[in-house]
Amino acid sequence: MRSVAEAVVARLVWLASYPKSGNTWMRALIANFTADAPAPASINALGPLLGSGAREPFDEWAGVKASHLPSSLVDRLRPEVYRCVARSEKDNVYVKVHDAWRLTPSGEPLFPADVTHGVEYIVRNPLDLVASNAHHAGVDLVTAAEQLCDPEYTLARPEQGLPSQLPQKTLCWSGHVRSWLDLSPLPVHLVRYEDLHRDTPGTLAGVVRFCGLEPEPARIRKAVAFSEFSELSRQERERGFRERRPNSTAEFFRKGQIGSWTEELPSELARRVVDAHHDTMERFGYLEQAAVPVGP
Repeated sequence: MRSVAEAVVARLVWLASYPKSGNTWMRALIANFTADAPAPASINALGPLLGSGAREPFDEWAGVKASHLPSSLVDRLRPEVYRCVARSEKDNVYVKVHDAWRLTPSGEPLFPADVTHGVEYIVRNPLDLVASNAHHAGVDLVTAAEQLCDPEYTLARPEQGLPSQLPQKTLCWSGHVRSWLDLSPLPVHLVRYEDLHRDTPGTLAGVVRFCGLEPEPARIRKAVAFSEFSELSRQERERGFRERRPNSTAEFFRKGQIGSWTEELPSELARRVVDAHHDTMERFGYLEQAAVPVGP
């Protein structure tokens, strides 16, 4: 491993979510708040790390390419890579995470508590995730729904041909949620995507406060304005977005709406998702929405 002489100064704030739950929007909000710049932050430069599953930072800090190692060894090394990142920074680092919280093969938490400030966990109605993930991954709705229900699902498996990413075990949607909220010992601040959508300034203020920063109203307002969907979408159209997958069938910033599943998801697939995630959906109020198919 590459050695770092500095004492640990920064702490990591894990921005954890199941894919397409608003993680990038949250990163844009935080980047614009912390920068307090006269212009919106670039969507292609939202922090020191592209994400916890990014291959390039791992290769740099581990001193060996992840592609030369078995996945089990990569997992064993990832916690120390994150420690190296924390030691190299003076300010808190906000890191995108799509992995479920879990232990490495050696029994160590994948996300080390000793360099962690806390976790911003973003949860979104899984019914809205199906079409969003289908377009993002370039798969059909049935495949996307089954992935959402697969308790062993892993992003960026070697056979998927995503060289920029390490394999990331997401589990099924409910398993992902429970891993961070019920199994992880880390401090967690929960953000519902729907609340972030309905009251962006108020929700962002809570996020900022949890991160140990003062939610100054003027900075909050500017961060919200600089992170509006129209601005993020404009940047993607004009400059591209490096996190958009090559096989995606739509822009990364596609809709960003609440309840769009009612127009995009066939009833049998909606029922499949509800049957698989009924208890977790009920926990967050998602079964209370009109037209959600519940019951026998």
